[in-house]
Amino acid sequence: MTTQTWLWLGVFGMALGAVVFGFGAHNARSDRWKMLYTLNFFICLIASVLYLAMALGQGFSIIDGRPTYWVRYITWFLSTPLLILDLVFLGSSSLPLIASLLGANQIMIATGGVATISPKPINYIWYLVSCGAFLATLYMLIRPYRAQAEQRHPRAKKAFRKLISAHVVLWTLYPVVWILASTGFNVLNSTGEAAGYTLLDLASKVGFGFLSLNTLSQLEQAGEAPLTREYESTAVKVA
Repeated sequence: MTTQTWLWLGVFGMALGAVVFGFGAHNARSDRWKMLYTLNFFICLIASVLYLAMALGQGFSIIDGRPTYWVRYITWFLSTPLLILDLVFLGSSSLPLIASLLGANQIMIATGGVATISPKPINYIWYLVSCGAFLATLYMLIRPYRAQAEQRHPRAKKAFRKLISAHVVLWTLYPVVWILASTGFNVLNSTGEAAGYTLLDLASKVGFGFLSLNTLSQLEQAGEAPLTREYESTAVKVA
């Protein structure tokens, strides 16, 4: 498979996910389900549109002698905050934690983008800065996010452990692909890089979207619905 083939696979895979989640939002049986379906719809729609740009040869430059799809970082900068909102919605997270996760995530993506468009060896400095923000994001998910989610939804601990584990594993593989691709040690060629990012994007957006829906189903079965009116009122008072 060529680089273009992988990019078109990203276009159609994300578009299919957007269609499924869009119909889900239209037919949702409650506001909770509509909220989650809508978030996942826009995550996939954003990714599909920007994958289309890459497939059409846009958002692409030769930087430091290497082919670079810098538009990926626009995709991630716009879509990953919505993934974070998926998580904090399900976990009924506090407003300070939501703000911290979103802030660290945006720093991670922005500095990762700077690393990608920077020449070597300066790009490694920015890569390490991005990895630092990534580690901060992971810490918040593994510790305070998990603690709050399990405290507010004690009968659904296994569901959150599965949700967090999937998120951590998938997102950890992104910097691995970066360092192995032409941006780093050049172990992967352009096709391998495109394959790695496309498969990770499909898993972390479409696949994770279905996992988030499954998590909401488990919460409702356990009588642990997220973001109740009582919680929203308390969160506003705390803020």
